[in-house]
Amino acid sequence: MREQVWELVEEVKDYAVRARHHIHQHPELGFQERETTAFVKKELGEAGIEVVPINMETGVLAIIRGTAEWRGQGAPPVIGLRADMDALPIQEATGVPYSSQNPGVMHACGHDGHTAILLATAKVLQKIRHKLAGTVKLFFQPAEETLYGAAKMIECGVLDNPKVESIVALHGGVEVPLGSIGVYPGPFMASGDTFKVNMVGKGTHGAYPHRGTDALSAAAQAVISLQMILAREIDANERAVISVCQIHSGSAFNVVPGEAEIAGTVRCFSPEIRKYIRERIESICNDIASSYQCKAICDYTFGIPPVVNHEGETERLATAATDVLGEEKVVRLTKPLMGSEDFAYFLQKVNRGVIFRLGVAGEEIIPLHNPKFNFPDEALPVGIAVFVRYVLDALNPQNNTKA
Repeated sequence: MREQVWELVEEVKDYAVRARHHIHQHPELGFQERETTAFVKKELGEAGIEVVPINMETGVLAIIRGTAEWRGQGAPPVIGLRADMDALPIQEATGVPYSSQNPGVMHACGHDGHTAILLATAKVLQKIRHKLAGTVKLFFQPAEETLYGAAKMIECGVLDNPKVESIVALHGGVEVPLGSIGVYPGPFMASGDTFKVNMVGKGTHGAYPHRGTDALSAAAQAVISLQMILAREIDANERAVISVCQIHSGSAFNVVPGEAEIAGTVRCFSPEIRKYIRERIESICNDIASSYQCKAICDYTFGIPPVVNHEGETERLATAATDVLGEEKVVRLTKPLMGSEDFAYFLQKVNRGVIFRLGVAGEEIIPLHNPKFNFPDEALPVGIAVFVRYVLDALNPQNNTKA
């Protein structure tokens, strides 16, 4: 099977590179991926793959229906493969010939690679559909970076008719060497919440601070004090992050501002910890505001849930990857990631699912969301091979039971 898969990958390898370069050159932000959506639909249509209309301006749902006889119990399985398509509001500094043509927008998170991998995988699966007993649904998702694209696609019913029973996604990871993948069963990526706190005081001339109440000082104290939640109130064995990432206040060097706003994010895995941190942020900021004779207006938003990989599906994915890459190329990650991923919404709806890390770490490691990050073309065949081998295993007509 390994040799057969790599022969198929070899046929689409150059296509995947061309597709990635095109997408990289024309990046679009979340829910604005109109050109990318049109490109994906065109490529799928030319390959004879069915594109299903959905009630979204961006994003694509496609279906490949296997023609092999299912010999198992019940209906043939339905599996899903997902890739995200959106870029980031960053000015590119890679210097590659196919650099972004859209000023201030670039594929700094590797979604160009993800989309190219799924397009190439689709071409392979369409060619070998006579070997597949079951259905593959392909999700080209918009707006992952906004953390709302997956939820929007699900609202449009993409997981139904036929109902998806298992789903797999990948994401480039600099913590995994190029040529390898990383897997982690169970809670893998953190939830993602946001908060804003507006400190409201009384502005005054900078020469006469006693005539006002200093909202900026109250906000600065809050930035420091919020870190004490983790340092002194959360069990050290729990994984949680509170990061204040914005502070906005003032318009002149000699005016004590009447308002100051801080904003940030909270990442964790436990529902109880999420609730506790929200309560403490509000309590601490209200107390600080009161001590500075100000008022705190707190806005906390519970965002996406944590990513929880299905243990059995993670092992099936790891087995497929081992077959095509070799055991030494399947890295068993030792700890979860504090980043968030809206693939979590798919995992909440589908019984079995997993997202794995596709290694993109070369000799020079450039982090994601960096203006110099460029998804390596060498990682494309690895992602395609793992996807194809996973599908062949999941839709094997010889299976006597569904996974």
